Order: sequence, then C-alpha cells, then structure tokens
Amino acid sequence: MFRLKTLCRTLCLATGLILTAGAASAATPLSALGGTSTDLLSSAVSFNPKWFDDASSFASRSASSFDLSSMLMGASLLLTQPANVTYTLMGFEAGFNNAFVSGTEQLINRSGSTSQLGTSMSFSHVTASPLDFGFLSNGSGTLFANGSSRTGLVMSHDGQSALILFNDMYSGDIDFDDMVIRVSISAVPEPEMLGMLLAGLCLVAAGARRRLKRMGTLAV
Repeated sequence: MFRLKTLCRTLCLATGLILTAGAASAATPLSALGGTSTDLLSSAVSFNPKWFDDASSFASRSASSFDLSSMLMGASLLLTQPANVTYTLMGFEAGFNNAFVSGTEQLINRSGSTSQLGTSMSFSHVTASPLDFGFLSNGSGTLFANGSSRTGLVMSHDGQSALILFNDMYSGDIDFDDMVIRVSISAVPEPEMLGMLLAGLCLVAAGARRRLKRMGTLAV
C-alpha cells in the first residue's frame, strides 16, 4: 500500500512538473516592431484577396483571431523565443506569379493557372530573432524582406500567429492583398526547462527510495 501511495505521489509531482514546463514553453509570442498603423477595410482601399478554406473570416472586423483594422505597414515580425514556425498561403489577389521566400524554400500564389492556396512550409527550432522571409514580385527581382514598406502585419490577439501581407504595387495599388501568408508557431521546450524537469523527477525518485529504505529498516 505504501509503495502504491508513493508511486501515485511521484506521478502527480511529475505531471505537475511537465505541465509547468509545457505552460512556460507555450508562451512563445510573436511581436511586431515599428510600422505604421493602417486600416485595410477603409473606403480608400480595396482589400479583396481570394481566401483559402475558411480564412475569409479574417476579413471581418469581428474575427476572433485577427483584426484587420490594426495592420502595421512596414513593421518587422520578431520571434521572441525559439519555436517551430509554419508559413501557409492563405490568400492572394494578384495577377502576378508572386512568391513568398524563407531560407531556400518558396510559396507561390499559382503554378500556371492553378492556385496554390493552402500550401505551407515549416521550419523547426527557429531561434529568437527577426523572422527570415521576403516577397518576390512576379517571382523575381528585388526581395522585399521582413520590415519592407511593401509588407504589412496583422497580429493575432494571442500573439501566437500573424498575417503577413504583400503589396506588389502593380498599377500603383496599395491594398496589401497580393499575397497573404499566415505564420503560426508551436513551442520548443527550453533546455533549461527540461533540465529542471529532470532534476525534479530525480529528487522525487530519491525521496521515494529513502522512504522505502526507512520502511524496510523499521520492518526489520
């Protein structure tokens, strides 16, 4: 009976440590630096991308995750803690074959006449820093990188995702709907947190062994 109670106590403590580590790692926010606040839904622009799946809800001011009235033009998107990062093509309006670039990988808005909405690419264990991405207008030429005046950011309310918007300036438009990329993140446990978890489990196990040893001595 004592061993069963000790085992249950050990499992409860271990579970608490794991949940604590997970909660700390889950708080992995994205942050915007600088930029000019712009309302995409004002009468002065025509923000009307073709959306993938149910992403059309992003175009509503009452959307639960994003508020397009708070787009930041020319802001830099920062990752404040290491995380896994996924980029997904959520929408586009452009006739150009534009491209979103990160590292050696690309997302394009169409292949010939076929839309590439919904395609994505992921990167593991990205370090805390400004995110490495940019856009190519019609697939070539100048790379408009993170923080360019041709890009805009719409941050989610929880800081776990963002919409990256591109304006290719075709015919002089300024509606930032030529490509819409959603960036989302998932937590990477910090090495020190894992070390704390392991140390805690070792202490729990050592305490259980000492109690069992004392019980054995008393029994003799």
